[in-house]
Amino acid sequence: MKITPEIEKKCDELMGQYPKKKSAAMMMMHLIQEKCGYFDDEAILFVAGKLGVEPIEIYGMLTFYPMFTQKPRGRIHIKVCRTLSCALAGSVEFGRELAEKLNCPVGSTSGIYTIEFVECLGNCAKAANVQVNDRLFEGVSREGVEDFITKIKTLDASGDLEPKSAFDKPQGGIDVNSPAYKG
Repeated sequence: MKITPEIEKKCDELMGQYPKKKSAAMMMMHLIQEKCGYFDDEAILFVAGKLGVEPIEIYGMLTFYPMFTQKPRGRIHIKVCRTLSCALAGSVEFGRELAEKLNCPVGSTSGIYTIEFVECLGNCAKAANVQVNDRLFEGVSREGVEDFITKIKTLDASGDLEPKSAFDKPQGGIDVNSPAYKG
């Protein structure tokens, strides 16, 4: 992987936004993931060097957070939740059937697809859940695999599956009365 001067400049700008440069770690990692698609040893060493930390600290974040990866993914990244409520609603069977239909084994990349089982997508009440790039699909079932494939192919063709940038501003209004807003 090649860290471009553009990425390095943006990382420097990100570090300037925080009182302690280590605080920029997640945003720098998002930037590299977005621009390069994955992390290799060079990217880990780059971030660690910029932040003045040991590479193991960056590696720890890389392996803890599921939005980061150490190997290239397909353009269409399908994450099938396998946590209890989704598993009980048939997500594991859905994932296996989907993998068979797309000829892409779970946990691997084949062509434009990467399929993996993940832990909780945070929408347990509407299980079973699948996330495709940044888009959440709820209430999926094994019987609906063919329709699901048709839907993601249509969304891909229209550009609606393009991942959103971690640097885009959130859509919608801010609820200043929300406990999440108040901390």
